[in-house]
Amino acid sequence: MAIRTLYVEELRATMRGRFALIGAGVILFAVGCVATVGTQDTWLDGYGIIAYFLVPLAFVPLSAAFLASPRANRFVESVFTAPVERRDWLTAKILVVVTMAAAYYVALVPMVLVYTHHVGVPLLLQKLLIWAPCLLLVSIAMGTLIGVMFIGESIAAPAATGMGVLLVYAGFVPLQELLVAQGNGATRTGHLTLVSPAVLLKNAFGFTLAVGSIPATTTRTWVSLTVIVIVAFALAVWAFLRTQGVETWEATRSQRWIIALGIVAIIVLPVAMADTNYDKPAPHATNAPSIQRLFSRAGSSLALAWPGGQPPARCCSTILNREEWPPFGTDEPTRRDLLVLLPVEATQRVADVHLQVVGENGLEATASPEALSPAPQALETHTYANDLGPAAADGHHVVNGWVARIPVTLTPTQPWDIGGVRYPLKVTGTYQVVGESQARTFSARAAVDAQVSKAIYEMGFASLILPLVCFGAAFKRWRQTR
Repeated sequence: MAIRTLYVEELRATMRGRFALIGAGVILFAVGCVATVGTQDTWLDGYGIIAYFLVPLAFVPLSAAFLASPRANRFVESVFTAPVERRDWLTAKILVVVTMAAAYYVALVPMVLVYTHHVGVPLLLQKLLIWAPCLLLVSIAMGTLIGVMFIGESIAAPAATGMGVLLVYAGFVPLQELLVAQGNGATRTGHLTLVSPAVLLKNAFGFTLAVGSIPATTTRTWVSLTVIVIVAFALAVWAFLRTQGVETWEATRSQRWIIALGIVAIIVLPVAMADTNYDKPAPHATNAPSIQRLFSRAGSSLALAWPGGQPPARCCSTILNREEWPPFGTDEPTRRDLLVLLPVEATQRVADVHLQVVGENGLEATASPEALSPAPQALETHTYANDLGPAAADGHHVVNGWVARIPVTLTPTQPWDIGGVRYPLKVTGTYQVVGESQARTFSARAAVDAQVSKAIYEMGFASLILPLVCFGAAFKRWRQTR
């Protein structure tokens, strides 16, 4: 009952802060903006890294400042002198931070529901949904330890230390991925990256963000994680209850050694013990099909134009609608003219053009048979600037070449993300250059960019629900207390 009463009062005191509700609303609004903007590109990678990785790690400095602030404002004196058990007060403080972490996690649910409604639950999202709460727990444990260890009149030192730990934990994740990609995950530097609980959790749950290998075993990794959390919490509680007074340390020599060895164990144990046998292929993170690599900065022999319109000014990207805004909507038919840039100078005549247009991985591309076999007089010419034309048979870039215009209807289906979904498009065929005995073949690949068109509005609405609640509560409190 004592812990419950203290927890309720501490939680109320935290939310009664002058800018507490506004701060919570701003944080949730910022995360919601990232979620909404992320609908225009690969949502799961960009938004997931911020919402389920970086923000949970921010609870390290937040917890450190939260636990250190009572000493800075001398409130902790009442804990040592009032008829309140210190362990009950510390437990209540930790539970308040855990409540804040749980509230943040729940605040992400509306955006996830929008995503899963359109896409489902790919493996990476499953992993992120369990990665985030575990990161929150570890961050609170480390933040609690940091906050307890600093006795002073300012929270600058624990907050700065917590921020430094955050940077180390966050920075070691891409470093570990880079080392594993290069085959150096088991080197000394690879072991050093295991200091980060984020790396340990990623290995323990068996997923990666960018590379194709994961540890074959995870037992020692789980043991390391368990020890880190238990030692951090236990050391923080023991130091607060047994080795600290109101304003100063009261630790004996042996107690100081125990504290030092505990901190060293948190750092050294995962480095020496966690698994680094990166021999197992990583599972496919998303529902995206295997697509032959398309380089968006490379040239292409295909282009898209509005019906009867001119080719794009910067012709021609492998992402055919790269300059269009918004991208094509999924499950919506879009009519365009597909321009096939034949590698033949306009000074040569072309006949017997027969083409095929095939959409891949859920892209439906339809065109009339007449358009796929245009007459010679229906062909157009186009002048290319800066040697951007297709390469002719002798290797030179065509300056003024023939273009076949094919009216097509493109319908992207089966999206595997709500934005940045690129569907391959393949065009093959044959044509005859007058004066040559054999017909030439043509083959080109490109892609079209698509998104779930209504997802941006749904995501924006979902992301505003809780921030508006926080802002409304802050305004109501301001009206009552002004």
